[in-house]
Amino acid sequence: MIRRFRMALAFLTRLRGGLHPESADEISSSVAFFPVVGALVGGVGALVAVGSVLFLPALTAASLAFIATALTTGGFHEDGLADSFDGLAGGWSVEQRLEILKDSRHGTFGVLSILLVTVVKVTALAEVLESTSWWRASLVVIGTHAGARGAAVVLMGAAPTASHTGLGADYTRMLGASAAITGGALGVLLLIPGFLEWTPVAVVATAVLVAVVGVWAKRKIGGITGDLLGAAEQVAECTLLCVAAAAFA
Repeated sequence: MIRRFRMALAFLTRLRGGLHPESADEISSSVAFFPVVGALVGGVGALVAVGSVLFLPALTAASLAFIATALTTGGFHEDGLADSFDGLAGGWSVEQRLEILKDSRHGTFGVLSILLVTVVKVTALAEVLESTSWWRASLVVIGTHAGARGAAVVLMGAAPTASHTGLGADYTRMLGASAAITGGALGVLLLIPGFLEWTPVAVVATAVLVAVVGVWAKRKIGGITGDLLGAAEQVAECTLLCVAAAAFA
């Protein structure tokens, strides 16, 4: 179990202590731990947010928390978001869209998507920091990051792959149903302490918007890729933080 957690840690973050998988079974089973790694990333963000809000305005504290989590993951999901929007919004054919997805450079749609998502996440978190206690805000941040990774795991298990190459394709192709269910369930469980009675709203809203990402990808390129999973995770983070902001407003 610890080994598989460390493999998920290596895949999703820049933190030390990760291990790379040695078999298809390890790849599949490590995916179930994505929400747990998400909770760890959220813990970093929560520590920065609640620590800095004692001395700084909530908007500044929320911005610093975003920076901290982005540094922890190396901008892993943000990069996927930008590539996805460049490819799906900018290409004219399936082949062209897939080619754009493989390009590490970001265009107008990609930059705009990162900007808009950042604005939503920072402003929503600032509202949470201003409207509730430090411990509840911490649980919201931790739950948001865990739940967003759980949503990506569920999409990974439910949607077909658009490409047969790349890490995202490998993880998706080898993902077993039990690992997908476990990952989704862990994501929901880790949401509950922060969202409490708002958990059903958070789960339904996130499921709907992540499903929209999956349907959009299916129509544009025939399925999901690793980048699309990153986009789904970012959409889920935005959704969950908006629900939290609404709950505490």
